[in-house]
Amino acid sequence: MKNVKVLKALESGPKTVEEIAEETGLNPMEVRRYLLRFAESGKVESYQKDGKLYWKIKEKDELEQEFKYV
Repeated sequence: MKNVKVLKALESGPKTVEEIAEETGLNPMEVRRYLLRFAESGKVESYQKDGKLYWKIKEKDELEQEFKYV
């Protein structure tokens, strides 16, 4: 599944859309679409560094884990 490829690419650390596309063999627009869906569901987050947008798997904080089932 293509969306799993995108998440697997991020397991090794933050990457740009272009880097993920190159690693997975997917079209950059398709990668961007998956990343936006993952961001909406709280699985990934982005940040800007050196004028580029990087994506990474979102780290769960302790408070979020504590109230997970509330």
